[in-house]
Amino acid sequence: MSDDVAEIGAEEEDQITTHYIKALSTHMRAHDFDMYRPMNTLQFSGSFSIAEAHAWLHHLLPNVPSKCPPADTVTNNYRSDANGGTQLQVVYSKGSATFRSDCMTTICIIRDKVSEQTMKMQIRVEVVCELNQESVDHCLKLIDPKISAILTIEKEKLYAAALKELESNNENVFSFLSPSNARLLRDHDMIYEKADGVDVEESGILAIVENLMVARAKLSGKSIKGKLEAIRDLIANDYTLEKMQALFKRMND
Repeated sequence: MSDDVAEIGAEEEDQITTHYIKALSTHMRAHDFDMYRPMNTLQFSGSFSIAEAHAWLHHLLPNVPSKCPPADTVTNNYRSDANGGTQLQVVYSKGSATFRSDCMTTICIIRDKVSEQTMKMQIRVEVVCELNQESVDHCLKLIDPKISAILTIEKEKLYAAALKELESNNENVFSFLSPSNARLLRDHDMIYEKADGVDVEESGILAIVENLMVARAKLSGKSIKGKLEAIRDLIANDYTLEKMQALFKRMND
């Protein structure tokens, strides 16, 4: 949820290229938009042109041309697979820009970035934000398969390592292992190869969940004190989707 990041690399001596990562860089154009999902809505209205509204999108999203299309109203749909498949719909025209998303993190980023642009350009706008708390459970459910997959790999790696050590001290270790543990031991090398580079922190999964908590608190005007630590503790020690959903609900009360 930070500002756009600039990556600078030297292609040749004395030649530098700069690549800007946009705030919603993981979002790609989509044909469909599921209106039946729990949706959060952010609306800007004021004395701005459709070209100015288009410029906001150009700064927010990838593959948006700098030139505004010749239309009175523009509607675009987007999808982000990075966080499990959340979606975004943008409808804008002269004096109006409406953003709908099932992800509060997306809504929070848009509110912050567009507000920066309107302040910079001294455009007066009215901002209305309607939050749907059910979208939080929905987003946690979308990202759950990725969290569970990573935690399963990490758990299997720990078990396989322990069983390998047990094998080094017991010649007939397979005689008393359960079928599941025997499989883990036989697949030790494959498990380690599969687990190479797999980490909850480095995968970005933890950041996605934390950003959701931060976004909801920010949009609701609440504190996040102690909340991020609780998320990390749950994922590290006793994660289930139901427990994470309960934690988010408890933190919102």
